[in-house]
Amino acid sequence: MKHIITLTLSPVVDKSTMVDRIVADQKLHCDEPRFEPGGGGINVSRGLKRLNVNSVAIFPSGGLTGQHLQDLLKAEHINQLPVLTERLTRENFIVVNREVHEEYRFGMPAVELLPKEELEILRVIKNLSPKPKFMVVSGSMPPGSSDDFFG
Repeated sequence: MKHIITLTLSPVVDKSTMVDRIVADQKLHCDEPRFEPGGGGINVSRGLKRLNVNSVAIFPSGGLTGQHLQDLLKAEHINQLPVLTERLTRENFIVVNREVHEEYRFGMPAVELLPKEELEILRVIKNLSPKPKFMVVSGSMPPGSSDDFFG
């Protein structure tokens, strides 16, 4: 196990595309979408990897979107310990309007973790061996998270 752990409780797959211009009530023809893994701690792991520093990303992962997130991280050679969840991992949508160089970011709500999923994340962290030297917890808290989660 690596010595740096990142924890992301609200991971996301960012789906982005470009259009020539945005016009209301018209069908907009988009470029092929681009997908990137995201969420606070995951972004830290990605940044560390670019600096040739290995880490392990821990995050909840649900359904096809969660599997897509895992595949994206694997393609970037990010070490990961996903915790499987019942609900789908969220996906955000970004559109760039080429005409005026504006970016529109549509952020979907964070996915609520079930109490048993919170406990599983804590169990994974507790059972890390060897214990990490550093842990980076970054990103937003899912709705309904227990007040004492970090305690």
